[in-house]
Amino acid sequence: MREAAAEQAAGPRPGSKKGRTKGRDAAAVDESIVTPVLQIGDEIPNFQADSTVGMFDFHDLIDGSFAVLVTFTGDMDPVGTTEIGMLSKLMMDFRARDAKLVAISIGSKENHRKWIEEIQELQDCRVWFPIVADTDGEVSRLFNLVKPKAVNAKKNLKPATLVTVIDIDRRIRQLQFYPKTTGRNFYETIRSLDALQLSLFHQVVVPANWMQGEEVYVHPGLSSVVASSMFPKGFNELNTWYRPTPQPDV
Repeated sequence: MREAAAEQAAGPRPGSKKGRTKGRDAAAVDESIVTPVLQIGDEIPNFQADSTVGMFDFHDLIDGSFAVLVTFTGDMDPVGTTEIGMLSKLMMDFRARDAKLVAISIGSKENHRKWIEEIQELQDCRVWFPIVADTDGEVSRLFNLVKPKAVNAKKNLKPATLVTVIDIDRRIRQLQFYPKTTGRNFYETIRSLDALQLSLFHQVVVPANWMQGEEVYVHPGLSSVVASSMFPKGFNELNTWYRPTPQPDV
């Protein structure tokens, strides 16, 4: 009993399994690399990086515009190839909504450019937006795409991709994480941009499965008196918070 108590008070013996495990965990955890979880309403993290179109500062690039940030886990991937192809074909749709498009992918600028050549041939498109060369995974870490507290970002990527919609004040308005095995629907991204811009500029909310031109709802925070002056097309007050109205003119 006395020997056991003395051993417990002295702590684990040098070289013991318990001592080695504790030391290894302590060395692996560096609180400076723990990234706060992104939330809607947060300012999008800034970064400076090289890309397929050269160096840029992300905040400077998107300043004063809406933006869509799309991430990829690496190059020469069939799912990502179709996604970049579709984004490229939707170029005019994004530009019509004053939305800049930026992609981030693990790999070097040279590999990204080789991938773009393959994409343009396989998808019959022209890739017009920058793809950030996230060679070490540290840009992806900013967007919660690296396992928490991992020291080596590139070797500890989550098996996921991200689409985020950003407003003109650089605030996150939508976050969507996908398994990397599932291609993303960028028509939904366009729909989300339309809904976001309507809600920001016209004090409305949009219903489930809403599409451009369909009925929307007066924002529940507006009184009916104020709403009467803001919606010249009128609205149907079925309830003080449930007031369908024709879509405002864009």
